[in-house]
Amino acid sequence: MSDPFRNTDLLADADARQALGRLVETCRRFADAVPEGEPAQAAALEHILEIAGTEVRGGTLRLAPAAALPGPVVRLYKAPLARGRLKLQLFPLARGEAHPPHAHHDLLSCQLVLSGAARMYEYSLLGRPDPASVEVREEGARTLAPGDGVFTLARRNNIHWQEGLADGTVLLNVNWQGCLGQAEAAPGRRYLDWENRRPGPAEGRLIVPERTVA
Repeated sequence: MSDPFRNTDLLADADARQALGRLVETCRRFADAVPEGEPAQAAALEHILEIAGTEVRGGTLRLAPAAALPGPVVRLYKAPLARGRLKLQLFPLARGEAHPPHAHHDLLSCQLVLSGAARMYEYSLLGRPDPASVEVREEGARTLAPGDGVFTLARRNNIHWQEGLADGTVLLNVNWQGCLGQAEAAPGRRYLDWENRRPGPAEGRLIVPERTVA
């Protein structure tokens, strides 16, 4: 079996690599018994973010000072689970750069700031009024410093997009694909045509077309 870890030379030192290993084990334990219901899932993901955030703020889980990330998405870990798979990635964001708005299917995830600062715009998924659109509710924007993070669930905060607020911003993305066992086709990230959003049936709600799947 190939080594599921990649690019660990980008981490600062042996302590950082050990912190990554501990986080992976915590994430695998979560996948072994994903709680029923979004409130319980949210509490579990908040706990994972608290553990990882403590490592970041304490200076243990950190990148090497001169780390040159080799691409827009850098894999740290990917391995199958009893159902689905677990992946940890690095997302670099330049100042003013943004990831396009996107929804998720059959996926739970956490995003944590390792360095720099980011603004996260979050929306909950209320439903699909037609096969090509989603209805979402605005949940507001958050400014995140190192150690701060957010999570996504099947409904709550399912849609988001991120903006880099400082040079050298790097996000750690943890995601569990396929762990919910949802039957709908085309799992994964679904990009949204944000320019063509329109008002929804109530204040704070929007109807947004889905254009591509990746």
